[in-house]
Amino acid sequence: MKIKLGIRGNSDQVSAIIIKLDDLMLVTADNLFLSGTESRANIGKSIVSLLESLSCVDNQIEIGETIIPMIESELYIEEGILNKFITEKEPSEEEKSINQMKRSRE
Repeated sequence: MKIKLGIRGNSDQVSAIIIKLDDLMLVTADNLFLSGTESRANIGKSIVSLLESLSCVDNQIEIGETIIPMIESELYIEEGILNKFITEKEPSEEEKSINQMKRSRE
């Protein structure tokens, strides 16, 4: 299963965390911008727990490099925790051919 973790909002104001599981999209119910510290910390623990459960099975988890620090700081998650859930994706045929062309030029 392909799992993507994202945000609703921007770097100044994260309003929700989005978890997309194939065709299913889960969005946090609380507006994170208005939530208190305890609520954010609980959401962070829940998301880490969910990702731990999902990573035990052969799932592909994608989290953008730019949003990892935003999610970790907004939800009071220890820095670097989300990095352990990212699985390396196989490059597409197009990416493989581009990489091969780059190597041949060097």
